[in-house]
Parts: sequence; C-alpha cells; structure tokens
Amino acid sequence: MAGSPSSAGDWLARHAATARRRHLAAGESLFRQGDRATAIFRVESGRLRLVRHLPDGSHVTLHVARHGESFAEAALFSDRYHCDAVAEVESVVTALAKRDLLAGLRQDPEAALAFAAQMSRQVRDLRLRLELRNVRSAAARLEMWLHLQADERGRVAPTQTWTEIAAELGLTREAVYRALARLQRDRRLRRDKTGITLPRSL
Repeated sequence: MAGSPSSAGDWLARHAATARRRHLAAGESLFRQGDRATAIFRVESGRLRLVRHLPDGSHVTLHVARHGESFAEAALFSDRYHCDAVAEVESVVTALAKRDLLAGLRQDPEAALAFAAQMSRQVRDLRLRLELRNVRSAAARLEMWLHLQADERGRVAPTQTWTEIAAELGLTREAVYRALARLQRDRRLRRDKTGITLPRSL
C-alpha cells in the first residue's frame, strides 16, 4: 500500500477504483446489526446513521457518518456488525473488503498507526456522546451538543433535521424544540434562517 493515508477513509479514497460502490435511497439500510461483517465503508455523498439496538428495546445513535468519513471499521475484527447503518438521505458509499484493508495495513506500518489514531478518535467521540446522554436537562444537553458542533465563530448550521438531532441526543423532537426556545429566551443562543449563533460571538 503506497503512501501514508491519514485514515481508513483516505485509503478507500485512494483505492476507489477497486472498491465497490453502493447507492442508497433515503431510509435504506446498508447493513443490519448482526449481519455478517464483510467490509468497511466510506461516504462519498449523503449521510448514514449508525444505530445500536439494546436488549431493553431502546436504541442509541453511535455515529452519523458524513461525506468523506469512513465507518464500520470495528468490522475488521468482528464476525458481525454491531449496529445498523441507515441512509438518512440519498447516499453513495464505497465498500472495501476486510481482507483487502487488513492486507494493506500489514504492508504499511504508518497506515496502521493512522488507522489506530482514527479508532482512538472514534472512542473519544463515543465517550462524548455518552457524556451528553448523562446530562439530565434537555436544554443543557442541547447546548453542550451545539458547542461541540460550532465553528470558530460560534456558528452552527445543522445539516440534519431537528428530529434527527433529537434522536442523536436521546430526546424527543418536542423536548428539543422546548430546549431551543428556553435557550433563546435565556439569551444562550440566537437563531436565524441560516443557523444558530452561540454566546461567545453574540
């Protein structure tokens, strides 16, 4: 494997000619929790939600994969997928067989280190999601999420619907709308047609 890709997604991008491409309609599943794990994926366009179903019948959003991101890397070391991958909008993904990526990582130690770094970032992001879900107040949970999404100017332009954001936060859509109204009333944010501005730039 030539070069030193910064992530499995970069490796997929470099080898797109040999990777399989899959087109998904909005709401279509790429794979289901428990399916045999055969490949990892990169989002070429669109957006996919990774959802894990729990024994009590509830579910948790593990990640939302967007353009240029790879996902399902844990499948490299598992026989089964541990979650569902569902297209939130019309999407295109490329798929690389596990055996091909593993062979490439064995040949390139720098790529293997980059892959490990990417896994570390994903663990960090999952911990942040768990921390968010432990925040009891809906307004505080939403405010924390907004700060995590904000750019250097304190601006947030959500690419998801508020219903999708609510699911990611483990809240109902109504709870998110009430939280937005409360944060705006308390001058914790300002809303306009293009998005949200947080206090640091008000």
